[in-house]
Amino acid sequence: MASIFWDMLINSENGVIELETFTTRLYKGMSLDQLKQSDFYKEKYHDLWDVKTGYFWYYFRPVEIQGYQVSFSLCFFKDQLDTIHMNTWENSDAKDWNEWTEEKEMKVFHRNNTFLSKILDSPPTQKKKKPYPSCTFRFPWGDVWSVYDPRSAASFMGINYNEEEKTNTK
Repeated sequence: MASIFWDMLINSENGVIELETFTTRLYKGMSLDQLKQSDFYKEKYHDLWDVKTGYFWYYFRPVEIQGYQVSFSLCFFKDQLDTIHMNTWENSDAKDWNEWTEEKEMKVFHRNNTFLSKILDSPPTQKKKKPYPSCTFRFPWGDVWSVYDPRSAASFMGINYNEEEKTNTK
């Protein structure tokens, strides 16, 4: 069963993200050409980082989902989508290192957890405080997660797909 809310759906049966406003589906193995032809790419593409290892990160301007400003970072290995990261953002968040505090970053972490609970329509399957604060929602195809990583002084969310699972995009 899928959890539907406004502009975004994470299909709980296969992990496909549907951005309804942009008529765009994001999923492991999606081709770069498919992404570049999407309305999401055409309207929200912001920047690219070539990691020089075959991996490329594509960054997108925030979209509004359920009253949250959510940005996406999509990692492609060669020409296939490999990893999806997301983050919520508010005006009160630190804009640079002079404004950053761990307390502010923990607010981002908690906001990310609340966002995921809303769009997945369920509480997390697992919460941890060590080695880093994290929150995980487990599914047969993989995990949706949120973490605060003090090493990078950042909070973010993402999706890990099981290697043996093939994402069904039909």
